[in-house]
Order: sequence, then structure tokens, then C-alpha cells
Amino acid sequence: MEEHYKFDKDYTFTFGPIENGNGSVHVIEHNSGLEDHIGINIFDQDFQYRSSHKFPTVVADLIDLAVSIHASDRLALQSIRYEQTRIHVILPVRVPEVMNSSTFLVKLVNLLGWTTASQWSFEFLKCADSERLIERQGAIPVIPRSCEVALWSGGLDALAGLYARLASSDAESFLLFGTGSNNITYARQKQVYESLKIPYRVDLSRIPIRFTGSNLHRKNKISRARGVVFTLLGSACAYLMGQKTLHVYENGIGAINLPYRKSAVGLEHTRSVHPLTLLQVSGIVSELIGEKFTVYNPFLFWTKAEMCKELAKYEKDDLVALTMSCDSPHRQQPTQCGYCSSCILRKQALAASHIKDKTSYVLPSKNKRTDDVSLHLRHMLDQVSTIQSLLNVSRTPSAQWQGLTKQFPILDDIVDRSASAENLTASEMQQKLIQLYQSYVNEWDNAGSQILANFSDQISGMPLSNRSPITV
Repeated sequence: MEEHYKFDKDYTFTFGPIENGNGSVHVIEHNSGLEDHIGINIFDQDFQYRSSHKFPTVVADLIDLAVSIHASDRLALQSIRYEQTRIHVILPVRVPEVMNSSTFLVKLVNLLGWTTASQWSFEFLKCADSERLIERQGAIPVIPRSCEVALWSGGLDALAGLYARLASSDAESFLLFGTGSNNITYARQKQVYESLKIPYRVDLSRIPIRFTGSNLHRKNKISRARGVVFTLLGSACAYLMGQKTLHVYENGIGAINLPYRKSAVGLEHTRSVHPLTLLQVSGIVSELIGEKFTVYNPFLFWTKAEMCKELAKYEKDDLVALTMSCDSPHRQQPTQCGYCSSCILRKQALAASHIKDKTSYVLPSKNKRTDDVSLHLRHMLDQVSTIQSLLNVSRTPSAQWQGLTKQFPILDDIVDRSASAENLTASEMQQKLIQLYQSYVNEWDNAGSQILANFSDQISGMPLSNRSPITV
């Protein structure tokens, strides 16, 4: 243990200018003394479609910041349960005086500490004259009009959210933004988009990030900063399109992502699109560009099933199987496991919205132990039972809220910090969250037996009373 704390930093990442083809990062792992040089590049040609001819300097820095966070989070081994990893990033930028300000640094470090549970520090240097091609190219002008820019993951929420917004938003057009360094995810984003067949109103823009020479470097299996990177790059896309809001389509249950157990340690639950994460990203982007910018989730008070009902309304049930929800997708078919919490929530939402799930899952599988495949289900059912008992204590919203926040104190933080951003009073937001979780419990009451039947072979020896603590 003494050896672990011998150095000030566990990792130092020194970036050269982030380029389209020959960018690089020098990695030092202080505990082992290992050093590595890895290529890191961004292909940002799609940013040539923008509302202004000039490419803003601060947006170029925002893009570089996002790429550096992605690379550092991916290449630094981190634990979500034990001691914190310390990550120091040295990055050349165009406006270091803005990014080295104490206000900006505090916001950035707090955001990454909140989302990754690691300790981050940054040193921004003055960038040389080296520029990416997109900064030298003129724009392919986009006529400014009402446009909603939204993150596009290729997931079920993104698909259902789009159809809901097509009906409810005043936007004339939609620009879906995708990114990432995983080829499978990247291909899925395009596949789901092309299946929409909505000409003229919906377009797709994608900015891939690529590593070179990283095959022998041990990588972090759980990338907790992925959501931050996605929203930062999406914010750059929105700003270039002349918009001051980036939309995120995510159901409230998944966004808030309450812990399943009181004994949960560290970041066992991702905070990628948590309302407090989106609030902090909004603050960082606003600080950098010098004007108010908002990352907004219009579905914070919707369950996943309520979002999926929009697909049924448009008779788009056949697109569901194209989308990805799995926390640990497999490389071979079927790619989705069927027993992680995200897969189970997907199954529950489709069952509750009366959509036939044609997705291929690994489950049932004879290669997994019974406790492996039922663990997440049991935790989810325990959580639903807890929420149900807290809501049933009283019909008075104040008493229900008191019970919920005693068990899940993060809900109070969300209301205290987010109510004004949602244009709600604290009391109004409390009631909306109570209704969200009441709807979620009711959906499990209606669809729980169908989910249990899906697991029947794996947990057949378990009495029904032990399988589900709620009425099914």
C-alpha cells in the first residue's frame, strides 16, 4: 500500500495536438513505471456542416477536451469499489487562459470525480499552430432554422424518444449525433438511423474517435466517463448548428439509476445521463463558450415503458430489435445478454407497453451459473419492492417523499439542484418523481410475471416468494 501512494499521480497523460490522423498521447503508469505511446485521432469532418463559416476556437478546445477525457478514462485502469485512481491530463489547447481558470477547473474536476470516482487534475498548455482540417476548411452552410440536436446511441430510448419528440417538439428538423471508438456501436448507430426512413426532417452526424497502437495496452473495462464525452461532443455539435440546447433521450428510471442495495459501494451504478451530470456538463460548456448552454432530458419524468408506447403508436415495433441496451454486449450473435439490469429493464418496458420483444438474447444459456443470470433480476425486484413499500406508507405526497429520500437521499439533491433548471418548484418536482416511481412499480405489477417466466429455467428451483417480492 505504501508503494501505491509513493507517487503524486497514478497516471499522467501528455497529449500532443489532437489530429485527424497522427495525434498521440504519452501514457505514464507511475505505480509500475510503464510508459506507452498511443495514437488517438478524431475524424470530425461532419462538423463542416454548421451555421457559421468560422469554426469557433473554444469549440475546437471543447472537442479536444472530450477526446482527452475519453482516452484517459479508457487507458487508465480504475476501480469503482476501492481506492481512487489519480489521473493527470496535460493537454495543449487554444485558449488555456479560459480552461486554466479556477472556476472552469473546479467544475471539470468535480464532474469527472462524480461520474468516474477517480481523482482528476488538468494542465492546459498553449497549443502550437497545428490545426485539424476542419478548422481550416470553410463550412458547408446550414440554413439556420428550428433544429433539435440530440444524442444518438443506437439504443431503445434514443429511438423511442425520437418518435415522441417528432410528435411533440416544435423543431422543424432533428440532427442526431453519434460518436465513440467501438466499431460495433458505431455501425449500429447508422443501422438504426437508416431504418427510420424519415427523409428531410431527420439527419445523422457522427464523429468517430480512433486509437492506434493500443492493442497491447490494458484498458479500463468500465468507461464511466463515456456519457460525459458523448454530451461534450454533442454540445459542440449543437453549438455549431446555432443551437444553445443539446437534447438527451433517456427514461427517468435509467437516468437517475437509484442503487439497488443499501450496501452499494462507489459507482456501481453509472451516472452517464444522471440529471446532476447533465447539469454539470451544462455549466462546463457554458463557462467555456461564455454564454448559457443547456443539456436537457425531456424524458426525465417518463418510464422506459411510457417512452416505448410512442413506438407502438407509430407502429414502429419492428425497429426495436435493431437497438442495443446491454451493459456488456457480446461480439458474436446474439449480442445482448438478456440478464443484466439494462436488458431486464428493456424487457420490462416492452412487456409493459405490450410490444413483442423480437430481440435475440444470450439468455437462456447453459454456460452461465444460476446465480449469475438471476442476480440483477433479484436486485431489481428487491428495489421495486422497497419503492412500493415506501410509497404505500401514505397517500400524502410529503410523507411519500420523506420515505423515498430517507432510503434514497440523492433524490433530495436532484430536486434541490435541478428544479429551477426544469422550471419547476421543489414541490412540483417532488410530485413528478413520486409519480415516476409509482408508474414504474405499477408496470412491474403488470409485467413482472412475464419477466419471471423468461428466467424460469435459470431460477426454477427458487420459490416464487423468493423470486419476486412484488405482486406479479
